[in-house]
Amino acid sequence: MQKTITPDEMKRLEENYMNRTGTSALQLMECAARHVADAAAELAGENGGTVLCLCGPGSNGGDGLAAMRLLTASHPELRAVCWLLPSTLNDAAEHQLRRLQAEAPAVEVVRLTDGPLPPLPENIRCFVDSLFGTGLSRPLTGTALALCALMNEQERIPTLAVDIPSGLDGTTGRILGCAVRAERTVTFHRPKPGLFLGCGLDFAGKTDVVSIGIPPEEGTNAGYDILEPEDLRRLLPPRRHLSHKGTYGRVVLLAGSKGMAGAAAISATAALRAGAGLVMIACPESIWQILQTLCPCATCLPLPEDDPASAFLMLEKALNQADCLGMGCGLGQGPWARELVLRVLNELRQRQAVRPLPAVLDADALNLLAHSAEGYELTSCILTPHPAEAARLLHCEVSEVLADQETAARQLRRQYGASVILKNAVSHLIAKEGEALNVLGTPAMAKGGSGDALTGVLCALLAGRQAGAYDMNDLEVLQASCGLHGLAGLSAEARCGQLSVLATDLAGAVGMYP
Repeated sequence: MQKTITPDEMKRLEENYMNRTGTSALQLMECAARHVADAAAELAGENGGTVLCLCGPGSNGGDGLAAMRLLTASHPELRAVCWLLPSTLNDAAEHQLRRLQAEAPAVEVVRLTDGPLPPLPENIRCFVDSLFGTGLSRPLTGTALALCALMNEQERIPTLAVDIPSGLDGTTGRILGCAVRAERTVTFHRPKPGLFLGCGLDFAGKTDVVSIGIPPEEGTNAGYDILEPEDLRRLLPPRRHLSHKGTYGRVVLLAGSKGMAGAAAISATAALRAGAGLVMIACPESIWQILQTLCPCATCLPLPEDDPASAFLMLEKALNQADCLGMGCGLGQGPWARELVLRVLNELRQRQAVRPLPAVLDADALNLLAHSAEGYELTSCILTPHPAEAARLLHCEVSEVLADQETAARQLRRQYGASVILKNAVSHLIAKEGEALNVLGTPAMAKGGSGDALTGVLCALLAGRQAGAYDMNDLEVLQASCGLHGLAGLSAEARCGQLSVLATDLAGAVGMYP
């Protein structure tokens, strides 16, 4: 499990470490440069050619200059060229420039002016972006802006970013006017949140987190948790031989309606694929046969559609035997669904003091909750909104949620007392034990029904924990569920292609590793 670190926290960590150990900034820079040199050599390939390093005036530029010295020493088949911004170098960068000129005189160094850029060197195999690091707080301008545009225009030449693509905010992932679109990023010590948030994933490319000599445990008390695939093996150990279906929990799904039976089937399939021992779909009686056909491994509880009170009594009986409830997938927002959902919310509230029933609220359940005038303290629940659903719950504009998803997720947590998964390309996860980001997944999952699959996975793990099969806190349940869901997306993508993944492919791939 990784933890992110903000640029400000990283700066304080480096300063504290150097003061405590006597390590110099140049020593840390040398470690960073070695990793950059190795990555640049990999991108450039084995056939020789030119690596063009674009260097800024600060420590990020110093990293680039040091990397070119190390690159040419270990890879004589590669030629290095350094272009320097027309700015005064700081002490560290100036030191690295002098050392480069003394130890690697064959490296061509060009000091740019504020005028037109010089012609590109021949046979460029990769760019190294060491213009600005994570401390950048203003939009790129002048020559730096021109260099950013140059790298982005040369689509056939890969770009390696040092620590973070220049122009990308290291905390939020916001684009500062213009940002370098890198194929690969080498970041130091721990990943920065901006590599994942906002536009980070699209601009950072493949991210390698490398050591610069600071022990990995330093600074681990802050930042977001980032789940990695290998963490799932710890959170979801192999099943015991002496177990049965009840060992892994009973899930009840209140889901489906005319025209939206598929959502219920997808959720139920995902719950079963995620390991739930038993899954029951409580649904309108008009669609139970359809659901039984779509998902024969689940049972169905047909509910009368003309009498929500009777439907609730039937559902309540089922909940007495359940380990988790999932509610909302394809349920609709008509009068029947509205009354049933509100009755269930009141039931969940009453059970919290005696035997809390874990519940996942998604889709129409969230929309009905948003329109309810009554306030609900849903401490045993997980809310899984996408940005539009979050905006309805918070009674704000979608643009406000998208502008600051972190704050929106925290507001939902405070307002409802529930754990929260704010879904997007990178999902914000908040529970009483802390906060995390889910970065596993693929754009192939941007299809209707993907959220229904996540509800099923969540219900399965919550039910398993309730039954005693798993030893996870609330945040770990969120992490494991999103991890399984994301890996299922990657597996489905590998099988079907990025354009062609369906939610049924996703649900069917839960539990598979790409």
